[in-house]
Amino acid sequence: MGCLRGASQCRTVVACALLCLWLTDGGYSTRGARRMGLSMNTVADCLQRHYRVVVFAVYLAVVIVTMAFHEPWFDEAQSWLIARDCPYRDLLLVRPHYEGHPPLWWLLLSIPAKLGVPYEWGLKGVELVCSALMCGLLVFRAPLPRLAVALLPFTYFLCYQYGVTSRPYALMCCALFVIAACWKSRDEHPWRLTAAFVLLCCTSSYGIALACAFALVWMVRAIRGATGRPAVRDGLFGNPARFAAWMVLLAVGLVLTACVLPRSDTFGAVQDPGGNPPIAQFALFWTVLPAESMFTAFAGDVSLHGLHMGVLAIALCVALSLAIWSVLARVALRRKNLDLLLVTYVLLSLCATKYFSMHHIGIIFALFVVQLWINVQDKALGIADIPLPTPLSRSLRAACATHAVRVAHIARIAIVVALLPSLVWTAAAIACDIRYDYSAGRALATFVRNNNLEHNRWVSFWRYLPDTTWPDGTHTNRMEDTYRYSWPAIAANPYFARNLLDCTYEGRTFVPNQVPSRAQMNREIASCAAKGAPEFLIGDTDFPQYFFHRLGLKRGDYRQIVVASQHVPWKTWVTSSDIAVYVRSDVYRTLPHA
Repeated sequence: MGCLRGASQCRTVVACALLCLWLTDGGYSTRGARRMGLSMNTVADCLQRHYRVVVFAVYLAVVIVTMAFHEPWFDEAQSWLIARDCPYRDLLLVRPHYEGHPPLWWLLLSIPAKLGVPYEWGLKGVELVCSALMCGLLVFRAPLPRLAVALLPFTYFLCYQYGVTSRPYALMCCALFVIAACWKSRDEHPWRLTAAFVLLCCTSSYGIALACAFALVWMVRAIRGATGRPAVRDGLFGNPARFAAWMVLLAVGLVLTACVLPRSDTFGAVQDPGGNPPIAQFALFWTVLPAESMFTAFAGDVSLHGLHMGVLAIALCVALSLAIWSVLARVALRRKNLDLLLVTYVLLSLCATKYFSMHHIGIIFALFVVQLWINVQDKALGIADIPLPTPLSRSLRAACATHAVRVAHIARIAIVVALLPSLVWTAAAIACDIRYDYSAGRALATFVRNNNLEHNRWVSFWRYLPDTTWPDGTHTNRMEDTYRYSWPAIAANPYFARNLLDCTYEGRTFVPNQVPSRAQMNREIASCAAKGAPEFLIGDTDFPQYFFHRLGLKRGDYRQIVVASQHVPWKTWVTSSDIAVYVRSDVYRTLPHA
């Protein structure tokens, strides 16, 4: 791992942030415009009047350019392959149990996939529509300060993780932003909000939990605000349209929950021993992940179950998370929305103890934006929202009463400081994605196609690790799963009409996320070995000799070559690796480099 020119990117992002500050503040120089001999005042006035359009256009340009360089990785290929190769019955009734989210994303991808649209065009086209909707809702509907509106779309999760990479989270953010926009008029127009809840449920299992939390707060508030007697009956049935909307939402939530419940052999439900227990994951979700979503980059893209950090890193994350919670709680409490803040986060954190990964923390970031959105709709942010002791808060308000302009500048600086780390992460990730291969899938597919190797036998190593005690003293129990195939091979599969890999479970082009029994693994390994020596073996492993032995092969009959390299960014970190394949010696001599 290593940082990718962090200081240079930090300066670039700071310059962009100051430019946004200049545009949204109107602090341009008439004298400077005269010196340039240009009508800069006219241009600046136009930019200020239409700054939302400018921000939206720049966001689309950034996402489209980055998408052109971005090589889809395993997660993106997995969804496309499921959408392309599974019948609709499996999409709706089987895959959700093993993938952990409802089938909406695959249904959207199935339109271009089953129509034969080229892989990257179809995948990125669907994602671009979702990204544009997400940004458009935020930019044109959010009642936040204009500098926040100008910078938020370019934060790491909204721009890169959920804007460039093709996964259902942009659509999930769309639903959250619609909920924020419709929340205030929920009782007058219950169906609008319910439609947003249904969309949220359809995007993710986390969306089901969040929709349940929002609806629960809505229902309790309706009961508490009822004027008739008994209050419960009046609150529930006093608004027939609202009650009908609740019933529809309840039905959708129950159906989708049943749809995504993991089966007993689901890989995500069978966690490795030795990781964080659920209670520790719940605590980390409150004390560490808020800071990781906005300010810190101590943890890589790992599962919450396997998250481990040093004492100093945890201490800093706890301090920053407490600061975040104090601001959000203060803002919510002053607008009587503390229940909304806490209930949504509690249910999300309970759901997260199942199989939450760090790339999901963008959901936390988006939820915090939604909380601010809803609160600002009730009352604009002010000095009183700063969580300070009462005497100090009064003194600060008195001192600021005569310095309104200075307060406005301080507020803008606070926005830049709050969002600057995330903006730096975006710049670092985009720079890496443009310069290097994010995934080796495209390069591997090119290697196969250029050498006419599509019809050779490719066999993937599987997930295997013996009982191992590592140099740092940690111990890993033996693990083996023949259904966990090489990620680069899966990432290359969408470029071909047929399955590149032989010996996969039921001929699947994707990872089935099912855990086979020991007997099943032995039968399938023996069946694969009986076919003879494949031309190619692919997979990342520290124990190649184990696989050669299990497949009845001789290590000396194969030559190892590196076909591609990949550099995967996570915030300001980059994980680099080479993709190597073992080539049977007679085939190796026919390759151009041999």
